[in-house]
Amino acid sequence: MTSVRKALALSFLERYLSILLALASNMILARLLTPHEIGQYSVTLAVLGVAHVLRDFGIGSYLIQAPEVDDSQIGTAFGVSLLLGGGLFAAVFALAPWAAGFYGESGMTLTMRIAALSFLVLPFCTVRMSLLRREMRFKALLYVSLTATAISLVVTVLLAWQGMGSDSMAVGAVLQNLCTAVGTWLASDDRRVFRPTLVHWRPVLAFGGQSAATNVVTTLSMDANDLVVGKVLGFQPVALVSRAQGVVNLFHRDVMNAVRNVALPAFAEAHRGGDELVSRFRHSVAIVTGFAWPFYGFLSIFSLEFLRVMFGPQWDAAAPLVPVFALAGAIGALTSLVSTALVAVGRIELVTRTEFVVQPMRLAIVIGAVTIWGTIESVAWAFLLAALPAAPMFLAAGERGVPGLRRRLLRTTGPSLAVTAAALMPSIAYVGFMGWSRSEPLPLIGTTLVICGGIILGILVGEKTDHPVTREPLYQELRRRFVFHRSIAPR
Repeated sequence: MTSVRKALALSFLERYLSILLALASNMILARLLTPHEIGQYSVTLAVLGVAHVLRDFGIGSYLIQAPEVDDSQIGTAFGVSLLLGGGLFAAVFALAPWAAGFYGESGMTLTMRIAALSFLVLPFCTVRMSLLRREMRFKALLYVSLTATAISLVVTVLLAWQGMGSDSMAVGAVLQNLCTAVGTWLASDDRRVFRPTLVHWRPVLAFGGQSAATNVVTTLSMDANDLVVGKVLGFQPVALVSRAQGVVNLFHRDVMNAVRNVALPAFAEAHRGGDELVSRFRHSVAIVTGFAWPFYGFLSIFSLEFLRVMFGPQWDAAAPLVPVFALAGAIGALTSLVSTALVAVGRIELVTRTEFVVQPMRLAIVIGAVTIWGTIESVAWAFLLAALPAAPMFLAAGERGVPGLRRRLLRTTGPSLAVTAAALMPSIAYVGFMGWSRSEPLPLIGTTLVICGGIILGILVGEKTDHPVTREPLYQELRRRFVFHRSIAPR
């Protein structure tokens, strides 16, 4: 487990530093670009979402979970990726004017065509990144990712400052992928140019077809709010919904991506070696919920404060959406690693079947809510409504693929509930005293102190309930450095 913990620490370091860089960029871009320009780019990404999913085609996951990989398998993965990337670039380039006309925004044509250049670059990233992840070389990935992100963000901000609008973000995204391709090549021990081939196209397509189908339906569902809201309500409401989801995604997407980056190769390695996967899964879920639930709680209570600090007062209208999205995220945290575990043991078909039920259901609820009520609040409530049945469905799929995965899971996360309740009590009391209804954020110093006090209280309760986080070597080392540990009886 030492190598896994080290890899997880490096993955978190890469993710947190990337988040900090992205936050700094978003805070600047939120002041340089108008909500209309940001909304236009959000819709552009939503339009390109399905194309990006088809481009990936599960090739990375295939290389990570395969029992053995050789030059012919790597060459096949590269060859398939090149064919998909080139075809998708041509399709997006040709269809960009039609998409721009559909939304009545001629500027989308150039933005889409710039963003489509990534399809030509990504094949040179996917294969080498996947091999580095399979080998658990997260230190190299840390350097590559941070360098590419930093260069991209600097260029994006400079171009936005020069008045390029949404095109600045498209250029930045392409540049980030180009830097990643160069960086992964330099970080690899084997720097040969991969020879594209289609020798093993059948197993690649068998795995990739299910992965692509799953990701397509997931992308359609998750991007439905941008596509539908953009058409029904306009680009500015899209930006407000995007900002509300953005703060929630600080954990749901950014932190969990760091966890999954390590969890997939670690679960796959444990499965190949015949180790106990169920206990490792439950331990991971307990740790995830121990961090996720307090985070979502703080975010719900201080949604206006988070938005004001991160993006400024022009985004205050997004604050009522944050608690609803956060509650949906808290429910999803319980099952956030189920799909990862199933892919690791080669049961991707169970993920596909479940997603083909869950995602169309979410898509239908979002479309119905926006069409009937025509408000941005309905989007958030639609996501929450869809999350309620999705959780037990994913747990049932996990139980079929990894017997024992579902049993005692709720008992495993019991300490996380206790930690969350304790951590949020000071904040609830503080906001109740100051007044729940407010149009201006609470004082930053007072809010920060209350959150810090809640975190300390949550840590103390975690010690008393023997939360799995408290048994981690890193936590034990940090624990010895805090003054309050003296008041707790040693283990």
